[in-house]
Amino acid sequence: MVLGEIPISGGCQIREAVAGVDDDAVTTLMVEYLTWAHERLREEYGLEEPPTDPSQQRSKLAEYRRPAGILLVADCGGEVAGVGALRWLSGAVAEVKRMYVPGRWRGAHLGSAILDRLIDQAAAANATAVRLDTVRFMTDAQRLYRSRGFVECPPYEETEIPTRLRQHWLFFERRF
Repeated sequence: MVLGEIPISGGCQIREAVAGVDDDAVTTLMVEYLTWAHERLREEYGLEEPPTDPSQQRSKLAEYRRPAGILLVADCGGEVAGVGALRWLSGAVAEVKRMYVPGRWRGAHLGSAILDRLIDQAAAANATAVRLDTVRFMTDAQRLYRSRGFVECPPYEETEIPTRLRQHWLFFERRF
C-alpha cells in the first residue's frame, strides 16, 4: 500500500519521506532525537554511551525505506516537523523506530498521527504485531503507545538495544 499525503490539523500532513528531498531534514530530526536521548540517559542513569551513533543516521535511512520498512514525516507547510519509521523484523512483525517530534511542534498531535499511520501501514501489510522500545523516562511516549493498544512485553530478539542497557528501557507490542 502506497501512502499518499494524509492531511491532519493545522495545515500539516503525514506523508512518506522522499529520498534525496527529505534526507537532510529527516537526518537532522533523528540526530536531534538521539542527542536529546543521550543527554537524558547521562542525566538520569549516568550512561556515557549513546544507544546508537547519531553521525551514522543518514546512511541508515535506507533501512527504514521500502521494501525494508517505511519512513514517514509530518510536513507542516513545507517544514518537516516530525518523523517516524517502521522496519520489518522476522516473520510478519514490524517495529516502530525513530519517532520524534521537536518541542516546538509538540501539542499539535503530530506524533500520534505518525504512529497511527505506521500502525495502519503495518496492518495493511498483514503484520501480526508491531513492536517498539522506549527509554523509561519517555513517559509521554509511553502514554501514547498505551492509548494505541500497545502493552509491555519482554525485550524481543531483534531489538537494537544492547543487553547491558535494557534495564533502562521498556518494550511494547501491539498484536493484530
